[in-house]
Amino acid sequence: MMEILFYIFIILFFIIILNLKNIKYKQSSYYKITKNSLLDIKNNKGKYGEFLIYDNLKYYEELGGKFLFNLYVPKYKNELTEIDILLICSKGLFVFESKNYSGWIFGDEKNKTWTQSLSQGRGYVSHKEYFYNPILQNYNHIKFLTKFLQCKVVTHSLVVFSDKCTLKDITIYGDTRVVNCQNIFECVSEIYNASEVVLTELEVNDLYKKLYPLTQLSRKLIEEHTLSINSPTY
Repeated sequence: MMEILFYIFIILFFIIILNLKNIKYKQSSYYKITKNSLLDIKNNKGKYGEFLIYDNLKYYEELGGKFLFNLYVPKYKNELTEIDILLICSKGLFVFESKNYSGWIFGDEKNKTWTQSLSQGRGYVSHKEYFYNPILQNYNHIKFLTKFLQCKVVTHSLVVFSDKCTLKDITIYGDTRVVNCQNIFECVSEIYNASEVVLTELEVNDLYKKLYPLTQLSRKLIEEHTLSINSPTY
């Protein structure tokens, strides 16, 4: 009887813990904007990677910063480009491209594609996957974001990889930062502290209001964008 009660207690304990985590999660800006359930993000590595970036940087909300997620910014000819995460704050716009990858990552800012090298186990040749240069990808995000806003705003470009991968050989010539998620807070803090105030609280709020609708597109438009993301112009 005591053993049964013990197991019941353990089960109830874990249920309470999960409920508390879920309540806390639903209070976050990430949930309020995306409406992704905690279970959804746990089962989707792309969404989970985005949430981890936000979770590491939510401190900036205390400084007046505002986050937006999955912004579908107009390009041309009814095409869209998706910004994973945007932080709007007094120091400008921080534009994040999230890559929740594993393995070794090799890349040069000037090359069109980067390489993900995945180990196949002892004695086996590693498997390589190629993906579009995320620095160029974020450059395009910023270009079309600026065009949409129709005004000049200071922007900071950041590419964030999962902690499950190793940034083995990354060559960067410009100002874009490429880091693992575990280093993102330190990286943003460095940029933030070195930057001048360029937006007032009112301007931050105005930009947020203007860009928020881009996070609430219809499912049909999002599905159409998903089908087109392999386009070489993306």
